[in-house]
Amino acid sequence: MIRHWRPGIITRLIVLVAVVAMVASACSSDDDDGDASGVSQADLDAVTAELADAEAEITSLEGQLSSAQVTTQIVQPGELAPSQFDTIVPGDGWANEESVRGGLWLEATFDSSGPDAWDIEAHPRVYFTSESYSNDNYPDDAERFIGWHVIDAYSKVVIASANYRYDPSTTITRGPHGVGVSPDGKWGYVGWSETPEGGDEQSYVGIINTRTMLLDKLLKTDAYFEGGRRSQRLHHIQAWTHDASGEEYVVLQWGFGANGGPHHILMPNDDNRVFRSITFDDVRPMGHPFTTPSPDGQYLYISMGANWLRESHAFNAGMAKFDIETGEHEVIEETGHHPIGVGHTMDGRWTYVIGGTSSNIFRIDNETNEVVAHTSAGVAGPYGICMNWDETLGFVVGKGEGTHNRGHSVGVIDLVGRFRATRALGPQPIYLGGSASSIEHCSLHPDPEVNEIWISNMNGFETIVVSLDTFKPTDHIATPLGGDTHGMAFVWYDGGWDNGVLMGDMGGPKEQGFQDMVNELGTAARAAAEG
Repeated sequence: MIRHWRPGIITRLIVLVAVVAMVASACSSDDDDGDASGVSQADLDAVTAELADAEAEITSLEGQLSSAQVTTQIVQPGELAPSQFDTIVPGDGWANEESVRGGLWLEATFDSSGPDAWDIEAHPRVYFTSESYSNDNYPDDAERFIGWHVIDAYSKVVIASANYRYDPSTTITRGPHGVGVSPDGKWGYVGWSETPEGGDEQSYVGIINTRTMLLDKLLKTDAYFEGGRRSQRLHHIQAWTHDASGEEYVVLQWGFGANGGPHHILMPNDDNRVFRSITFDDVRPMGHPFTTPSPDGQYLYISMGANWLRESHAFNAGMAKFDIETGEHEVIEETGHHPIGVGHTMDGRWTYVIGGTSSNIFRIDNETNEVVAHTSAGVAGPYGICMNWDETLGFVVGKGEGTHNRGHSVGVIDLVGRFRATRALGPQPIYLGGSASSIEHCSLHPDPEVNEIWISNMNGFETIVVSLDTFKPTDHIATPLGGDTHGMAFVWYDGGWDNGVLMGDMGGPKEQGFQDMVNELGTAARAAAEG
């Protein structure tokens, strides 16, 4: 754990040394027998001994301070300590040292060739989201399933879906939360967990050929964490392109609650191998697995939290600003008790962090890496966040985190005025209706003419669409099997299957033109507000 040092301790000791030294000086200036001052040689010896002890303690503390990892410093990535885990890279052609270090293994490969999952010419612009059985409306005695589906981004009609299972003899014990799509639109990522009778739960991520919706690879997690094995469930997934290098990445974010990790950055264009693992030895404490790349793709913002931090009174949690190329990170402190959702302005100036259990939103200045403001999220138990086209409004998804976990409304934050829940849009928060319950994430539709946000629905059976013209829900898009939805990705295949582009997901706009348009509008809006 990173230690927080308090310089006041050393200051008090230095004052003590000064006082003791004055007493000692006064004693030594009197006669040797102490008659002139009334201070005996025994008193002088005791003061001298106390002075030596205090000076020794100062020296010891200064030595510790010089070697400590202070939270404002760059933290170097660590190395896994020797354990019972395999340290030899398997000869499967996929694994490497980083996948082994992070505990991600290739479980199986498949032939993912086949017929097209949908007519790409008729439906070139689509929205991917997950589906599983775990909402309250799904019958307890019905067969469990996990999968995802594809919605036409304009007609809002479901055009394709697929379900997966590895071992038919197991029980599915966790459906997919996050789903993701690679920046070129060729690969999808869906996670789930299965438990054999009398055995331990096994957690997987399927890498899927989006053209056929068939599995290509199955990866399994089995990682070293805090001294032992832990097979985490997959939670969120995001993808992005690094502006400087042009490399494409996908991050798999494992774990639930306030104790997440490890995370794995994959390179889709390198057979989806692990580029970098982010373990507890790299970032600690590692909190809820909501990890979002900066708009330029250089940094990942990683939640730093823990169960004991979630229950604290002060804003003791933080965010790690993790450089994906160097593996170094800087700690940004005081982002609430339980940081969850993260969003960025497209100029890279501001990062917004959602405090799930405190129902706050925090603003980070990315130049100074400090929290400069916080306010109420405008809704109880917030989770995800997305912004409108000119980044003047932040839409905070009211999941009910840490309370009832059945939230159905969206708070709206004024991001350029007084930084608070807006009073200008009528009754707040925005009630979503339909089956909205335990809503989680939102994403801005990439077409400004459409002007919508799409919202996932963890305890309902729909994707919910809200108009940014009226600030009211306009569509409730039913899932194919009545299951719930979680993660999301807008992908445009305007040039066909080989020309797919990830436009945006729960982390915000990802395609460069989309980012540039939002940045231009946002810069103008902020300038007008400041002027």
